[in-house]
Amino acid sequence: MATMKPYYETDLGKLYHGDCLSILPRLSNIDVIVTDPPFNVGKDFDNDNLSAKNFMAFCNRFALCLHDLSPLNIIVECGKQDTTMRYEIERYFDFKYTLCLNYTNSMRQGSVGYANFGLIYWFSNKGKCYKRYKDRIDSPLRSTKKDFKHESPKETQHYFKLVEMFSRSEHTICDPFLGSGTTAIVCEKLQRKWIGVESSEKYCEIAVRRIKQEADQLKLFQPCNNRMHRTPESWCL
Repeated sequence: MATMKPYYETDLGKLYHGDCLSILPRLSNIDVIVTDPPFNVGKDFDNDNLSAKNFMAFCNRFALCLHDLSPLNIIVECGKQDTTMRYEIERYFDFKYTLCLNYTNSMRQGSVGYANFGLIYWFSNKGKCYKRYKDRIDSPLRSTKKDFKHESPKETQHYFKLVEMFSRSEHTICDPFLGSGTTAIVCEKLQRKWIGVESSEKYCEIAVRRIKQEADQLKLFQPCNNRMHRTPESWCL
């Protein structure tokens, strides 16, 4: 099988442009999955406006890819009304726990009024929670409109905690739906190896720009003790 050429790479990670269902079978040695897949709610993403039957087929194919990769932990953000992704992944992995991503300053319209949190499902394949924390991870919602446009940007502070909790320093983290690059940025901060996959070239370009900006900032603070980078609130500033 021909070697895949990354769209972009750093010393720690690689970004591939393409469909994760085609790329994941060509990967190996993935320890942890951390991702925010499509919810099938009609946003401007691939596989986010499918019939119920086709979305189930998509989730099943994705779960089969994860089965073949056999990571220790799978951390997936899912919609509150979606049971399909959880059901398909739970065919092959043990469901362990639900975590809450709390937006401390946001009250958005939801099905029952206002909503200000997201759901994270933890599935395990003999993986562990390596760093204990609260099951409600708090972060203010920060506007990204001046920097980039994305239908569903993720808060860095949320994903920093998730990567810390469910991976170790020697692990390789994969985000099959990298979007604007948040998981890769967190891995760069934590000095974790990473692999990202994104089907949209527009979002690949945004991710590359953000990862480069993060790499440049980290270079400025190379002399700082690495321990100062361990929490979002105290990044070597």
